[in-house]
Amino acid sequence: MQIAEFFNLFLIVSAIHGFVFSFFLFKKTGLDKNTLFLNLMILVIALNNLQSWLLAEEFLVLDYIQIPWHFLIAPLFYTFLVNYLKIEKLFFNLIRIAFPIFIISIIFQVVSFSFIKDTSSAAEYELFYERYIAVEELISFIVSISIFFYSFRIIKFKKNLFKSILSYDSLQWLNTFIFLALISYAFWALAVGVKFQQNFQNFIVFFYPLRVMTTVLIYWLGYELVYMLRQVKERKLIREQSHKKTEKQPDNNSKKFKSIEDYIINNRRFLDNLLSLETLANELSVSTSQLSKLINEQSAKNFNQLINEYRVEYSKELLQDEAYNQYTITSIALESGFNSKSTFYNAFKKQTGITPTEYRS
Repeated sequence: MQIAEFFNLFLIVSAIHGFVFSFFLFKKTGLDKNTLFLNLMILVIALNNLQSWLLAEEFLVLDYIQIPWHFLIAPLFYTFLVNYLKIEKLFFNLIRIAFPIFIISIIFQVVSFSFIKDTSSAAEYELFYERYIAVEELISFIVSISIFFYSFRIIKFKKNLFKSILSYDSLQWLNTFIFLALISYAFWALAVGVKFQQNFQNFIVFFYPLRVMTTVLIYWLGYELVYMLRQVKERKLIREQSHKKTEKQPDNNSKKFKSIEDYIINNRRFLDNLLSLETLANELSVSTSQLSKLINEQSAKNFNQLINEYRVEYSKELLQDEAYNQYTITSIALESGFNSKSTFYNAFKKQTGITPTEYRS
């Protein structure tokens, strides 16, 4: 009994947290499509957990209806994904079909449950109720996991459709979310399978791991994901608002090296975190060995040191600019061309002698 109470506490705490976070996110972003469907997904997970808690508390109304909130989770994630990647016009609008089916299933539940309850014994009604919910949940599971795998295929194999997004977001957070979601689906599959195997009796304990995972998902979405979305938003704004500024050119006698520096700076190639010696050599139509030798002789640095120098100088401009005072160090680091916050800190301190945080202060 104590175990059941403990896991039921998970449900109500995660539901409350989901409602609070959903309200906060909606207040902050409004009807922005990039976050609206994500916000609705969080709200639906919270409502699903609240309903599970009310079932455990034997809430009377749920004898006549169990709203299949779980059916909407995958369609909302898919809709968020295609809108976030700005490819919604290339893919089917799934939510337009999912939502009407969701409404029809609720109406059908109310009508059928009311009729069966009035014409059957309590034992017969309870068995019908559990069977119906189990079949509906099985169908929802199959549909949901299919949508999730399709969403994963978009991220994995359709990268050519959203290259602009990949320039400021590696989508690693999406891969993490899908990984956590797949663990949840595994627990869900186990619970539904046991429910049928047990003939709808004494199955609730097998739903406890799923309750824990939905709680983890809400907390992860509530903190990690919002941080990532803020970082992406800040990087976009930095890219849109910053203007090209002329960097002070090193004093050297090589016109060839100066033309290379002009190319890197004027085209802001140092902001590309995928830039390599080979890539730059191809763009300049020289061999990698010639380019490397020229950089070493004229700057006394290797390729990575030279590029990081430009990146650090650019980040210093952003850190000094009052317009970016509220932006995170990580957003500035990534938008300056670095692959991670730690790499940025190391390069910045090596070049300036202080950390970016100290420099900003």
